[in-house]
Amino acid sequence: MTELLERQRARRDRILAAARVRFMEKGFKGTSLDHIIELTGGSRRNIYEMFGDKEGLFEAVLRQLMAEILEEADVLPSSDMPAREWLEEFGRRFLRGMLNPDVIAAFRQFIAIAADRPELGQQAYESGPRVLHGKLADYLDTQVSTGVLEIEDTTSAARILTEMLKGDMQLRALMTGYSAFTDEEIGAHVTKAVRLFLDGARARPGPENSPEDT
Repeated sequence: MTELLERQRARRDRILAAARVRFMEKGFKGTSLDHIIELTGGSRRNIYEMFGDKEGLFEAVLRQLMAEILEEADVLPSSDMPAREWLEEFGRRFLRGMLNPDVIAAFRQFIAIAADRPELGQQAYESGPRVLHGKLADYLDTQVSTGVLEIEDTTSAARILTEMLKGDMQLRALMTGYSAFTDEEIGAHVTKAVRLFLDGARARPGPENSPEDT
């Protein structure tokens, strides 16, 4: 049974990898299941059994991309890491993931598909952005509980911060295809966004607080 499951998992991974290549090359509408089978062998039945249809396969590719962004941005807080440093590290990882050319290409196609399939958009949102916002909100909660930050609604703050981190870079990439952002550009933008965020969220100096805490 274990060997069978491993073979099925390996086949699923091959189909996903091939679908990702084809969707990036030809777009969602230009890709047929036969194009994917050309790379993997097998049959349409394999795809139907594992993913349902082409839209289900595209959704799986999108979830895979989302998982990669989440993994890249998943910075574990350190007890001796100030909030500013933690958020900047998080921001750099998150923004690099969002500017990945594969992610940009998938988002372009996904936006067009989601217009006709809003339930697909909701599923992708739940598996991607909502998870990321939740992780970031959990971190902000710890900073609020220790008196470093003052935030009434950390979930809303997490959504606002991720939009600040994306800035116009993701929009430029989506609209123009530009992808030559350097690490220096990304770092400079993230530093500014985090500074602006903390200026609004930092606990005001008092007997036990000072600006140096963050």
